[in-house]
Amino acid sequence: MFPPGTRVGPYEIVSALGAGGMGEVYRARDPRLDRDIAIKILPAAFAADAERLARFHREAKTLASLNHPNIGGIHGIEEANGLTAIVMELVEGEDLAQRIARGAIPIGEALPIARQIAEALEAAHERGIVHRDLKPANVRLRPDGTVKVLDFGLAKAMDPPIGNAASVSQSPTITTPAMTEAGIILGTAAYMSPEQARGKPVDKRTDIWAFGCVLYEMLTGRRAFSGDDVSDVIASVLAREPDLAAVPAAAPPSIRRLLRRCLQKDRHERLRDIGDARLEISDAIARVDTELVVVTPQRADRRGRERLIWIAALAALTLSLAASLIFARRPNAAAAEIRVDIATPPTEVPQSVAISPDGRAIAYVATSDGLSRLWLRSLESGSSRALVGADGAESPFWSPNSQSIGFFADGKLKRVEVAGGSVETVTNAPSGIGGAWNQEDTILFVTLGNPISRVAADGGDPVAITGLARQGSNFSPHFLPDGRRFLYYVRGTPDARGIYVGHLDGTSNPQRLVASDAGAVYASSGHLLFVRQGTLYSQRFDASNLKLSGTASPVAEDVGSGRTDSALSVSDGGSIAYRSRSAPVERQFAWFDRSGKEISRVGEAVTRNLAQPSLSPDGQRVVLYGNPEGNPDIWIFETKRGVFSRFTTHPADDVMPAWSPDGASIVFSSNRNGDNDLYRASIGDRSEDVLLSSPELKIATDWSRDGSFLLFTIRDLKTSADIWALSMDANRKRFPVVQTPSDEEGAQFSPDGRWIAYQSNNSGRPEIYIRPFQGPGQDWQISTKGGTQVRWAPDGKEVFYVGLDGALTAVRIGMPSNAQVPEIGTPVALFTPPLGRAVQQGDYRHQYMVAADGRFLLAVVTASPAGPIALILNWKPRP
Repeated sequence: MFPPGTRVGPYEIVSALGAGGMGEVYRARDPRLDRDIAIKILPAAFAADAERLARFHREAKTLASLNHPNIGGIHGIEEANGLTAIVMELVEGEDLAQRIARGAIPIGEALPIARQIAEALEAAHERGIVHRDLKPANVRLRPDGTVKVLDFGLAKAMDPPIGNAASVSQSPTITTPAMTEAGIILGTAAYMSPEQARGKPVDKRTDIWAFGCVLYEMLTGRRAFSGDDVSDVIASVLAREPDLAAVPAAAPPSIRRLLRRCLQKDRHERLRDIGDARLEISDAIARVDTELVVVTPQRADRRGRERLIWIAALAALTLSLAASLIFARRPNAAAAEIRVDIATPPTEVPQSVAISPDGRAIAYVATSDGLSRLWLRSLESGSSRALVGADGAESPFWSPNSQSIGFFADGKLKRVEVAGGSVETVTNAPSGIGGAWNQEDTILFVTLGNPISRVAADGGDPVAITGLARQGSNFSPHFLPDGRRFLYYVRGTPDARGIYVGHLDGTSNPQRLVASDAGAVYASSGHLLFVRQGTLYSQRFDASNLKLSGTASPVAEDVGSGRTDSALSVSDGGSIAYRSRSAPVERQFAWFDRSGKEISRVGEAVTRNLAQPSLSPDGQRVVLYGNPEGNPDIWIFETKRGVFSRFTTHPADDVMPAWSPDGASIVFSSNRNGDNDLYRASIGDRSEDVLLSSPELKIATDWSRDGSFLLFTIRDLKTSADIWALSMDANRKRFPVVQTPSDEEGAQFSPDGRWIAYQSNNSGRPEIYIRPFQGPGQDWQISTKGGTQVRWAPDGKEVFYVGLDGALTAVRIGMPSNAQVPEIGTPVALFTPPLGRAVQQGDYRHQYMVAADGRFLLAVVTASPAGPIALILNWKPRP
């Protein structure tokens, strides 16, 4: 969300109005014409697609020509600061969904609304424009009685052309297994026509169906087609008839007949022209007006009270039945398998998606305002909302009763109630990468480079489950039905990589089940679901004796996996959710000056998930790590020729490199011997030696210019992340530099080696601090609104960091020769670099470097697509 005062071109945002599948909508001020307008900021994934954006511009020209009193007008398109926005007429008043939420609308009020909706559709259809997402939420009721239909034609304009399988609409995109790419459709499930739900081509008769659904809902106060989840709704649309007996007796017979004709499942039998509906409604209004004259006010009031009593009783009965069905529900063996794609705002943490055990909601992570946030999407209503207090969240997982979500942020394991409430911290969890929650309120979780641990959901000290770390890095815990044993993924050497079974007490020997490239889940059908080379497989699995049988069968292709986890989840009823595979993020090195002006680009854009670039002392090379395929390795980039070369090729994880002060060697972290050790490698002959070996996760961050000391971070569950130093003489003595219960990391030496700069979340968010490297002295906070990715200026007179708003920021530092009290200036934002990844709370990994001449070398993002969340409802395993 964009705060008030944000400018989009000439327009200034005043307040947020809402969010939906087509983007976020704000009230804004147009200073040129001195008026308020509505501005809809389109999803970034849409704006980044040049072909689709051009198509939208063409459609918008047609839409702008719909100058009709019942259609929300489009004033223009604004493109500024990397954003694409639609400038629209600001329509005051409540939407039709809000009005219906208060109860069924009396016939005398409902029919004039319906006639104006029909007039809007008629005007659009005459110009060949189909809405395709008509629903109460897209109909606005102005205080003067005027009805405005919004988002006209945007569903079509934003639909991908044939050949592009990604939908930018956050409304569900329904596909069936037999469908081709041409079968992609848009719409909200409860208002979809049968042909739309089946993915067939649509025309104006789809809008007529949706119109019938909206009219029915206005008159009855309930949806024509409903269900406990998306699967039930689609089944209702395809196979059930609306209950026309629920239409009030006061409705004229012609309106009942109109509803029946609008809601014919065979579109060849459906009403062919919305103009005919308008005429029928106009005639009905005339008759209803005549009848209302003879109804006394007292009688009308009594009828209204009786109607409200019946509506309240019906609502109570419906809620009671729904509550009983939540726990009694079983998969419907007769229901057809349905596949649903849900596009979300962009994210670079694609593994962060989880479907609730009851199958009614999905928790996922997406980016907004430069921060990743935890979002909750209802599969019944299709609405999404960001959970308050969950900024910087990653890797969500559900409680077994579907009422709480666990997640990782700020170096902690946290939990939040989905119905509302404050976020609670469970325990320390620096770099948490996966969790699971059983019926006994025990949580399993894992942090990067550590064994899986257990902790009580109410908090306490975590207990590492021994014997799990030595096979390689552990990820993705998932409880089996008994709540004692669990699946987890090991990403180690090829012969060890795969799915294992562990036990809460940690006493049993870990058992490898199957080779896999990411985590696995257990489905209630008795199948193990796992990912291999981007394909989701199922195989019969006896959870009692831990035996696989039969052969693995493919379930879905192009299944994504994240940096450390699978993007896979399953509900108790067997619904499957996963992130579709995204194209890798593309980055390219580019030089910038202090004003943010791009000087030049170096080399080509690459898709290696590049991270932690470090510039050599002579400025000729960059060392970094990335994983074009398989596990990450160390790479060297030549800044003059723009050429990449692979430096390490070990099957283990080689990460977080840093240059020696003479440029002759690098230091990096690797788990090639089971532990996460610090290695040194010669640039010349690539010979390696182990600098420091111990069980903890160790990350090298900087080397002093005189070569005497190496700074590194140790991550530990008890003390979180702490800063240590290693003497580079023959003794190899290590000692703590900053050690507190908070996370301190990313430490960098000042050029003279007397000071260090680092980030800490001691205040509740990451801030930048400086302190003397050795000897007495205190910590000095130099950032004021949060910061990450700290670097020193080559002359030691400035410290740079990336603020939580994404701006590259500079702070002047004066260092008197007699030592311990620095002169700290005011932070100054230089520019906002296109670094792509949202500034995570605690993400210290750099994406920029500072050259000796003061220029900045940035790993800028040139493409950052996000795959949609895919749902498989009523999944039928192969025999």
